[in-house]
Amino acid sequence: MSLARHCVLLMSFCSAAYSQPVTAEDFLERAREHFERRRFLNALDSLRVTLQTTDSSQVRLEAEVLSAESLLALGRHEEAVNMYELAISHGYEKSAAYAYLAVQYDNRGKRREAKKFYERYFSVNKSDSATHIRYAIVLGRQGDRQAARQVLEAIEPEGAAVESGECDAFERKRKLVQAAECFARAKLMKPDREANYLALYRIAAAARQVKPAAEHALALYAIFGSEARYIWPLVEVRLSEKRFYDARLLLEEIIALTGENADAERLLSNLQRQAPQAFERPYRASPKEMQLLNGQALR
Repeated sequence: MSLARHCVLLMSFCSAAYSQPVTAEDFLERAREHFERRRFLNALDSLRVTLQTTDSSQVRLEAEVLSAESLLALGRHEEAVNMYELAISHGYEKSAAYAYLAVQYDNRGKRREAKKFYERYFSVNKSDSATHIRYAIVLGRQGDRQAARQVLEAIEPEGAAVESGECDAFERKRKLVQAAECFARAKLMKPDREANYLALYRIAAAARQVKPAAEHALALYAIFGSEARYIWPLVEVRLSEKRFYDARLLLEEIIALTGENADAERLLSNLQRQAPQAFERPYRASPKEMQLLNGQALR
């Protein structure tokens, strides 16, 4: 393009700018175009101007939601959580946002905040088994196993039922990958059936998948741990992790539930002889101490 043409376009743009000021709505529209073209950083730049200049509550809400979606697309989850929370405080109501916030808080160990959004999501959606199972685990870890079971029983899964016999056949033939996939589907279709959770733990342990085994054991304990047999998987995990104090507490819980349990009592006796640290509460730094330690590490 010639220099003369550039000058003409620049003069036209300046003239248009003087005659018609750019508004917050214009920046919002520009952000939408950037978002559709997956230019998320550009979208955020336009949205920042929108939020700084608008007096309209509706424009502000739309900008907040689009900002959250842009941040989510960029993997900036902490900022996305803050922006979704802001949008919800201004009237945004979308079940997917509730689910996202619940899972994000859950992943960070903030179970009280997670519970709030799991509860909101569950009130408007009963079919998302995977998310609602997480909700049940949170309730169980907070000590309300009855509420956890009620959530599982109220889930309305979508999809075809899974024959447990097919899953059992995969496991018998040591086809562990297929067995795990089958039982995972079965768990989603029958989320209140303990056997599916137990099978998933058993398969993960057999395949030496440490993290999945621990997750399945924790789910069993959180939801179904009012029965001693569903505490044992977590005992095995804690012993393998050398978390002897936690294992000791679980063994004592089994004995309290059953009145007496020879296996639990024998293990407890072994721990007392071979791992006396199991009877001493481990030191855990407070959040303030952790900040100090992290600050020292950064120097």
